Amino acid sequence: MNLDPSRQLVRLVGQLPDLHVLPPYQQALWRIRAALLRRATGVTCGQRVRVDGRFYYPAGLRLIMGTGVRIKRDVRAGWEPGRAPDASLTIGAGTEVLSETRLDCTGGIQLGERSHIGRRSSIYTHRHLLDRRDTPALDAPIETAPVTIGNDVMLYSDVVVLPGVTIGDGAVVAVRAVVSDDVPPYAIVGGMPARVIRERT
Repeated sequence: MNLDPSRQLVRLVGQLPDLHVLPPYQQALWRIRAALLRRATGVTCGQRVRVDGRFYYPAGLRLIMGTGVRIKRDVRAGWEPGRAPDASLTIGAGTEVLSETRLDCTGGIQLGERSHIGRRSSIYTHRHLLDRRDTPALDAPIETAPVTIGNDVMLYSDVVVLPGVTIGDGAVVAVRAVVSDDVPPYAIVGGMPARVIRERT
């Protein structure tokens, strides 16, 4: 069966790669973004850092990225306005932060080396204290607590990490887990709230 020329052209163009995945173009963008980050106030950026499009971080955030850090598309780092004397984000060498991750840096976030933060994960370092009925929710005081994630940690997609949590080296956190307590090194955890399932051997 013969196709008309316009349909053949549609098929041909449909097989062409998107421009953003062409290696020379993408590598040039990574180099430009890393160079601009190194010029920004309060930012330390190691070698071979690869930052995809729409990475957002607020002015004034202390941002440290080690060698070989990978930040994928639509990652946002932020803080609670006016309440962030400790606001910082440190990402260790070789760590990957996947697309659409949200990082609340109000109390400070430390990500170790060679770790993986899965798609659409959220890390929080502040909470509203809502115990008192006579205090409206929007006026409730805020408490901050840093989050520390060790080396060689795997957070799968849609994980939520709450303020003050430490996740030990080598731990694995299952999809959609809510981590409200510390995770021991090399533990595999899952659930809401996350509980130890077993250990890596």
